[in-house]
Amino acid sequence: MSFEIRAPADPPEHLALSGPMLNRLAGSDLVARGSVNVISVKAIRLWAGDWWEKKRDDVWTYVDRKLAQHLDRQDLRGRVNEDDFLIAMAQDQGLAAQAASVRILEDVLTHVLGAASPEDLNVRSVVGVGPDGLVCRRVNAAVVLAARARRDSAHSPLRLDIELSDETRRTPVAFTTAGGVALRVDFALEHVIGLRQGVTTAVRIEPIVTHLGTGRAINSRAISRLPDRDAAFIDEAALKFAAVFAAASQGHERPDLIVPASFRTLGTQRGRDLLTGTSGLSLAQLRGGVMIELIDITRGTPAGRLLEVVGLLKALTRGVIARIPPEREPLKSLRDARLFGVSLDASDLVGPADKIAAEIMDFGRNAHGLAAMTILQGLPIEGYFTAAETAGLSHAGLRAKLPAAPAQRAAA
Repeated sequence: MSFEIRAPADPPEHLALSGPMLNRLAGSDLVARGSVNVISVKAIRLWAGDWWEKKRDDVWTYVDRKLAQHLDRQDLRGRVNEDDFLIAMAQDQGLAAQAASVRILEDVLTHVLGAASPEDLNVRSVVGVGPDGLVCRRVNAAVVLAARARRDSAHSPLRLDIELSDETRRTPVAFTTAGGVALRVDFALEHVIGLRQGVTTAVRIEPIVTHLGTGRAINSRAISRLPDRDAAFIDEAALKFAAVFAAASQGHERPDLIVPASFRTLGTQRGRDLLTGTSGLSLAQLRGGVMIELIDITRGTPAGRLLEVVGLLKALTRGVIARIPPEREPLKSLRDARLFGVSLDASDLVGPADKIAAEIMDFGRNAHGLAAMTILQGLPIEGYFTAAETAGLSHAGLRAKLPAAPAQRAAA
């Protein structure tokens, strides 16, 4: 993992825009979320030369057709000028929205020119709205194209622009539980793939808890049964680990960061103070690119309390995701929570492949319409991505693994 994603070096561009479209953008949070992009067919106009005036209506018609094909009804789209088309996506943001815009422009250029080179994929991210129009920055389309190549965390070309030393990655946090059991917590990173775009749209921190006496990892269900004090210790360690990535997770060209934490911890004022008081996690960083995944939502979670806690956390972070067990009952309490996402951990699914696939389909049906992100995480192999797509889920990720120690890599 050494590929860098940096903010574009080019200076911001200003694009004139007025009327209802500008007013709609100014009155929404779409720009702040990184959901607005502009695609340009300038490469086609230059290729057409003197024939442009005769061909442009056909080109514009084809662009409109592609926009209708790729976008949803609630998405905002429209032609800005001779070359530029604005795309504002209600559900996707950041890298996901950029990837969708690149795909649309790629289809248009391939249809008209026969190919789409990265140099011609002129996509700009809208980073500001002023009285006279839009402030844009060029998107590195080559990064988006490369990111489609692999879905696994170890080999994905999509990276955060921060180097994390092997010592930082592998330094565990050890503690003794209230029951006297010695545990160790390591942290791994899981790339969460937007299935529609085929690129990493978020990076999720995965605490891996090991029983020191036996050397065996503890599954997520066992972790959720730990006493409140022990759960809070793991949550605090996860937040401190997240602080290393907080700066790199901000911005429209970077994935969001998903941090798992216990509902029992963040349901208390002390827990929320821990969230906002962790060194390196400013409120601006939390709101700019950090999502909290509540990991222990069950059928016994009081609906009113859940709504209250989610509302408080939404004011502090980019959004809230609820991880649920593979059963229908907890989903009922989430209907009114207005979550950003719901997730299912594949490590909770047991049995033969056909049974697991059936449970994935069941999750897809029950989670439909609950949130913008429906995530199947912790998959053992990439083959289950097909099941996730068939189930109508928006995101999936392969199970996070700890990086190899330097000595192991040298031996390999």
